[in-house]
Amino acid sequence: MSKNYPYIVRCNECEFVSEVFLDEKLALNERDFHCLEKLHAASIWRYAWENWTLVTELSGVELH
Repeated sequence: MSKNYPYIVRCNECEFVSEVFLDEKLALNERDFHCLEKLHAASIWRYAWENWTLVTELSGVELH
């Protein structure tokens, strides 16, 4: 997985979407911060090959 792709964080329970493209580490931090602050479930999305896809693995760790 390339770290050069832009990522966004989207909440599954409210209208929150990160305002800027993030790198892999910042996406994980943003998701964790939103989840802990709001007690919501958020997901990370990656833009690659002209398409947004749900990320299930970052830094070799499977996301839930």
